[in-house]
Amino acid sequence: MRSFHVALVTTILSVAAAACGGGTPQPATATAPSASTAPTTPPPAASAAPSAAASAAVEVAAPATWSATMPKDQQVAFMKKNVAPRLGKVFQAHDATRYAAFGCKTCHGPEYKVPKDYLPHLTFQGGKLTAFAEKPEIAKFMHEQVVPEMASALGQQPYDPKTNQGFGCAGCHTVDMK
Repeated sequence: MRSFHVALVTTILSVAAAACGGGTPQPATATAPSASTAPTTPPPAASAAPSAAASAAVEVAAPATWSATMPKDQQVAFMKKNVAPRLGKVFQAHDATRYAAFGCKTCHGPEYKVPKDYLPHLTFQGGKLTAFAEKPEIAKFMHEQVVPEMASALGQQPYDPKTNQGFGCAGCHTVDMK
């Protein structure tokens, strides 16, 4: 069951990393009308600046809930709308200076890697994460504030060690078992 949880979280984070790495989607190109559907009057002249309506047309609506199977443009929209603003507030409340420019690069790095490949590895030894002994302040912050907010942003429950279900540290960090 634990391997299923790790695989699920890895899939979600891989997709999230890809989502943050994406740019603005390119607008679809219009196809020329066929001769039978060609308008009888010429179209109005295009203005030099795109209209607000045209700009809004390329905006992708953010889905209400996270799904690893949604298209990349929806993943980007979801992360920008639901994850970055919420987690930014949590991290900035903890350390406004260090996290003043919170965004995709905070968790994915400048190369937009999967968080597990960018963030520090954690060690699980003797039934516990060693971070609670090594760096108790940050471990407590992550456990009490970051994990619940990230789980909520993704529409999941925080990790429950009794059931091995939910979003937890292994959702973003590689956990080395010793």
